[in-house]
Amino acid sequence: MSRSKYRISRRTVLRSAGVSLALPWMEMMLPTPARAGVRTGAGGAPQRAVFIYTPNGVNQKHWHPEKSGHDYELPSTLEPLKALREDLLLFSGLDRTMRGGTGVHAQAGCCWLTSSPPSEALDNGFPTNVSLDQLIARQVGRDSLFPSIELSCNDRKDIRETRYFESISWIGPGYAANVEKDPRQVFERLFGNPAGDPSHKSILDVVSQDARRLRTKLGRADRFKLDEYLDSVRSIENRIQAAEKFKERDLEIPIERPKSAPERRGEYIRLMGDMIVLAFQLDLTRVATLVIDPERWDTPRMYHGVFDKPQNHHVLTHTKGDEAKEKLAKIDRFHVEQYAYIVERMKQIPEGDGTLLDNSAVVMGSGMGDGRVHSYRDLPVVVAGKLGGHLKTGFHHQFKGYEPIANLWLSLLQASGVEAPRFADSTGVVKEIMA
Repeated sequence: MSRSKYRISRRTVLRSAGVSLALPWMEMMLPTPARAGVRTGAGGAPQRAVFIYTPNGVNQKHWHPEKSGHDYELPSTLEPLKALREDLLLFSGLDRTMRGGTGVHAQAGCCWLTSSPPSEALDNGFPTNVSLDQLIARQVGRDSLFPSIELSCNDRKDIRETRYFESISWIGPGYAANVEKDPRQVFERLFGNPAGDPSHKSILDVVSQDARRLRTKLGRADRFKLDEYLDSVRSIENRIQAAEKFKERDLEIPIERPKSAPERRGEYIRLMGDMIVLAFQLDLTRVATLVIDPERWDTPRMYHGVFDKPQNHHVLTHTKGDEAKEKLAKIDRFHVEQYAYIVERMKQIPEGDGTLLDNSAVVMGSGMGDGRVHSYRDLPVVVAGKLGGHLKTGFHHQFKGYEPIANLWLSLLQASGVEAPRFADSTGVVKEIMA
């Protein structure tokens, strides 16, 4: 059936037995006029933004490229991004001013995306306010089921830190957005709980008949997209079930076993990333945050495939000597590998005239530059994606002197269609990256 003879609504879902499963964005979906002030990406697809936070800063020596512009060489930590360099924006020299009177680690995390300048303390001494992700969600997420989702890969139960160490998304001063840490709960929130039995029922099994019926009405490209999407949902279901079976095994391990997340650290982060990608693909949400770990977290982590025993990331940042520095660089690279996986997944998904990545901005960074000296200078930050054609990519931009990271946040805000003259202590947009 030709596209002109059959169209489906962008809100079409697969249904059966009280379960519904949203569909990815397809060519056959009925085009709707853009709402006033809402920008779209390639082929009318929506814009998306995701912010991925890593704590305690980085080993600066192995993070920042030496050359600026397009002709730069990726340092060892960023090498996993080699195949994506034309989709990247790298920055050196972005800074933030710390407000005295609050914890240096706490403020690094909770104020990474907040819209208050350091001079404005609206939250018990902290300059928290509506965060960048929430401001973008108010603009681009009006029509999605969830204006934003907030996830964390800290599944540990021995919580000793306050919300200021782990919350990067804020609805307002003192009001942190609720964070989901359990992959099963995230999956059921996004896709539902089939027949009330999460252990044995698959959502795809429940809606399979409706899916087969819809498939006969789609064109070749949309059939391929539907099959690829359903395979992705099945894969996530299988990975969650495998993790839950693994946790039931009576094994001796040197650290506390996660209760509802994959045992291997990289698999946990990638699983949460996959659910963000699927939520974007289905237009369930257009804005997400993912916290890899809280600031100043002192419980050792096992970085599988990198070390043979758990490492205390925070303590390593304060340990002198080359061995500690090399371990930090390895952890930084491990985090970049997980980021590269998420970005590559988005690049593989066709959408409109481009890809899901083309219509998105995928940001990874930290609110601290050098954790050893608690520096807020030269903050690590990487952006992937063109945000629907409103960002230029493929180069390393090196700032001279003091440059507030708020200038980058203001640029992303305006590229998302928000008419904002300033953000926090911004002094202007980064003109070089604006398309």
